[in-house]
Amino acid sequence: MPEPHLVMWLTTDYLPMNIVSLENISKSYGVKPLIDHVNFGVQDGEKIGVIGTNGSGKTTLLRIIAGEELADQGRVITTNEKRITYLSQNPQFDDEQIVLDAVIEANSETLQLLRDYENACADLAAHGGTGEKLLHRVDELSVQIELAGAWELETKAKSILQRLDLTDLTARLGSLSGGQRKRVALAHALVVKSDLLILDEPTNHLDAETVEWLEEYLSEYPGALLVVTHDRYFLDRVTNRIIEIDRGRVQRFEGNYAYYLEKKEEQEQQRIVEGQKRDAMIRRELTWLRRGAQARTTKQKARVERAEALMAQPKDQAKAELEISVRSRRLGSKILELHHVSKSYGDRTLLRDFSYTLKRGERMGIIGPNGAGKTTLLEIIAGRTKPDQGEVVIGETVVLGYYDQESRALNDDLRVIDYIREAAEWITTADGDKITASQMLNKFLFPPEMQYTPIARLSGGERRRLYLLRMLMTTPNVLILDEITNDLDIATLMVLEDYLESFAGCLIVVSHDRYFL
Repeated sequence: MPEPHLVMWLTTDYLPMNIVSLENISKSYGVKPLIDHVNFGVQDGEKIGVIGTNGSGKTTLLRIIAGEELADQGRVITTNEKRITYLSQNPQFDDEQIVLDAVIEANSETLQLLRDYENACADLAAHGGTGEKLLHRVDELSVQIELAGAWELETKAKSILQRLDLTDLTARLGSLSGGQRKRVALAHALVVKSDLLILDEPTNHLDAETVEWLEEYLSEYPGALLVVTHDRYFLDRVTNRIIEIDRGRVQRFEGNYAYYLEKKEEQEQQRIVEGQKRDAMIRRELTWLRRGAQARTTKQKARVERAEALMAQPKDQAKAELEISVRSRRLGSKILELHHVSKSYGDRTLLRDFSYTLKRGERMGIIGPNGAGKTTLLEIIAGRTKPDQGEVVIGETVVLGYYDQESRALNDDLRVIDYIREAAEWITTADGDKITASQMLNKFLFPPEMQYTPIARLSGGERRRLYLLRMLMTTPNVLILDEITNDLDIATLMVLEDYLESFAGCLIVVSHDRYFL
């Protein structure tokens, strides 16, 4: 009689499954390790926010997970038949493609069915709605579309495009602005049925109302989500996990952004306590060593070795932090006046008979849907666009600092240090000290080894930070900021907010970042 054997049934219904797993992933550019031996997984239903300073490797990490970039070391394991959709910061499209086709293109078979159906209907209409073969062809395609769920896909695509304020579904992508193209790419990512949706700065180019809609949509999204964003409200409301990239390492926090802040504060307090304990222990050991050991016993030798080991331990290297210390000029009583300003483009009126007087110390936030004319108003104030009617009067003591949305003053061919030296070789800080352009770059988290890098090789956030420094170096007393929060990391935003709190001049700000406003 055969030996009895144990049969074990393993049920996986309640076990979370990793859609993608990273094992010992490392990535370097030159001598700089961007990501260093990273291990973590993304499970079904997780909504993970990825945070870290500009240049820390957030986008690189997303690209590696999405298969857009190869790691130098380690491997990425994706569960069979799991679909990953990736929205990059700068998506590429065919300029000749129309909006609706670009959004539905994720399923080329479905798109072809819809187009064949439209063509068949057009042929039928051209024959007066008669013709047995044409009628059969239309009916056949209608059944195929029904089975493929293409009607629902097209309806969903149109609904999402409408919420993203893209109403001309037949517009060529080449005719759209950069912000509109990014919204088409976002719609494309949302329409695709994915197990893991990866979004890199999805809230850029969205107004506050649309961001709130996107929060609701992603909160109910059935798949997993991996998102990089600087929008702190968005992180708090959408995510249930936070991953922080800091000096090549990844740390995972099992909660939303508020939970992350609490745990970071606890970690900082613990680090301070442990540092104080270690310093006290070293002082005690040094005191004992200075007295000298009377007898060289094994115990005393061990104590000497322990003291030497404590002193040799490397202390945690302080994380570099942005420092904004730029003086501003005196501002007179007359600052800015707009008298009966109007501006139209074709039959679209953006401003009509608008008058306003900016007062000393005023901080104005400008909000409105995309295309309402917010940037146009800033361009008129800055003198880059002329109004159709009316005038703008600027006070004699006013020095405008205009941070435009496109960072148009950046020259990709220049090195970082040369771009700043174009403005000034020496800069006066808020304390009255004079420092070199190189020292100021260091305060803006561009260490010496980065200062000779071509601007073209900087990340999106690094470019924006460099552009901010160049603008502040003109020592303005009226700041005009157009979507300054785009691509800046959270740590930089916090420092910028502190600086603006104490800024002695006037502020005019366009931003979709509700927390910043």
